[in-house]
Amino acid sequence: MKQRGRLRFFGHPVHPVVTHFPMALLPVSLLGDLLGVWTDASFWWSFSFYNLAIGLVMSIPALITGMIDFLAIPQEGTADRVAMRHMTVIITAITMFMGSFFIRFGVEILSGWRLISSVSLSLLGLIFLLIGGWFGGQLVYRHAIGSESIFDKSESEKF
Repeated sequence: MKQRGRLRFFGHPVHPVVTHFPMALLPVSLLGDLLGVWTDASFWWSFSFYNLAIGLVMSIPALITGMIDFLAIPQEGTADRVAMRHMTVIITAITMFMGSFFIRFGVEILSGWRLISSVSLSLLGLIFLLIGGWFGGQLVYRHAIGSESIFDKSESEKF
């Protein structure tokens, strides 16, 4: 089954490429939080804040390309249900990280309720991000969404 309407660049799917940035930067922000708690150094809070900011900005192209690819998935199938779970969980993760970002906005060193809330939201965001990434892996490896089979190509494109 060949999908139509997928977003591709030079024949390669775009969504998996742009997801690497938020999938790396957002969890690293939690690492900065933990180092900030451990060392009480303002550097780690700034490090965490900017990783969150850049990760959230980079999540925008990931969300857009994911939505475009989602619309190309055949409806009423197993892949469609997995894609809906993937999208819902990832949007929840991004929302958690966004909440953490806004709680810490304008504060150099977190303490009190800001510390507990922000780190908790980042930890929950990480958990949802991992689950959402797992669903994304299911789409690619189990349902072959975003990949092309050699059988999908015409004879002239095979070689």
